[in-house]
Amino acid sequence: MEPVKRRMRRECFLTIGATADFPQLLAAAVSDPTLQKLRDLGFTDLTLQVGELADYFLQIKPVDSKGINIRHFAFNKHGLQDEMRKCQAKPGVSEEGIVICHAGAGTILDAMRLDLPLVVVPNISLLDNHQEELASELEKQGYVVKSDLLGLAGAIEKAIEMKRAAWGRSSGNAGGIARIVDSVCEYEEEVKGRLD
Repeated sequence: MEPVKRRMRRECFLTIGATADFPQLLAAAVSDPTLQKLRDLGFTDLTLQVGELADYFLQIKPVDSKGINIRHFAFNKHGLQDEMRKCQAKPGVSEEGIVICHAGAGTILDAMRLDLPLVVVPNISLLDNHQEELASELEKQGYVVKSDLLGLAGAIEKAIEMKRAAWGRSSGNAGGIARIVDSVCEYEEEVKGRLD
């Protein structure tokens, strides 16, 4: 008799950010089409950073999670590095996952530094629409997949399939744009060291 193959863990991490509520993104993440797409792509876990929307999330949490383990938390005062690292592949343990986020520059750079597939969903309700501009430019350059709320399921698949040569994927070095932005912004080495 052949041994039963254990399914490797595959994590999807979604963050709505810390400064502006984005309930629409939470709802899109746990919608039937998104959960089904995650399941079809072999995802086992969905972790959601919900900010101050924990009560709202409990109201919309699906009864049928399509076999995906869903967990949520409000904030992590130490940052989101641990959650993002769970999306990294570990031989024999986990497949590479994905990060889905609002289009906050810090979150995008953190995911890029860890060389993870990334879907960016701008919060268009924000006054100056800076998230839309950032997401559009990074998608145009091939660094992220930009999505709206209705297109989230398709964007997840696209991000996983997308070639990210600009990030130096073949060498395992996420450098590229993240290094340039770090240099221009004089990103603090001590903060960067917590991620790298």
